[in-house]
Amino acid sequence: MRIELFGIARARAGREAVDVEAGSLGEAIRALAAACPGLEPDVVDGAGRLNDSFLASLNGAVFVTDEATPLEAQDKLLILGAQSGG
Repeated sequence: MRIELFGIARARAGREAVDVEAGSLGEAIRALAAACPGLEPDVVDGAGRLNDSFLASLNGAVFVTDEATPLEAQDKLLILGAQSGG
């Protein structure tokens, strides 16, 4: 599956996207951290979870937070900064 990075996550990783093998959101985030060590600790915490200031969007359609969320090989996970304000 492909993980696409935006904003700070892209800057910390030094690339736009990472291809990983993962069957769940938790596995994908841990694989992302292993592939891009620069994401720790700002984007991914030491336990391999996405920090609260970032969001994961599954296929650009829905935000997911449950580490057990199943993922398929053809899925795209978008990692975005959770910005507030207006």
